[in-house]
Amino acid sequence: MTLLAWVSLNAADALLTGLSFLMGARELNPFLGTIALALSVPQMLVIKLLLAVALGGALWLRRSFGTFRVLNWAMSWVVMYNALVITYALS
Repeated sequence: MTLLAWVSLNAADALLTGLSFLMGARELNPFLGTIALALSVPQMLVIKLLLAVALGGALWLRRSFGTFRVLNWAMSWVVMYNALVITYALS
C-alpha cells in the first residue's frame, strides 16, 4: 500500500506540475528545471515519474517501509502546497 501511495502522490505532483506550467509557472527543482530546459516539459514529467518509480521500487525491495512513510508524508505536503499555489497564486 505504501508503494501505491508513493506512486499516486508522485503522479499527482507531476499532474500539478504540468498544470502549473500551463499557467506560466516554472520548475524550482534545479535538476528537473535543467531537464525541462534541455529537453521539454513532457519529457521532464516522464523522467520525474520514472525516477519516483525507480526510488519506490528500490525502497520496496529493501523493505524500507519506515522511510516510505516519511517520504509519503513529505510528498503529501508537497502536493498540498502545489495545489494551494495553483489555486491562490496562479489563478
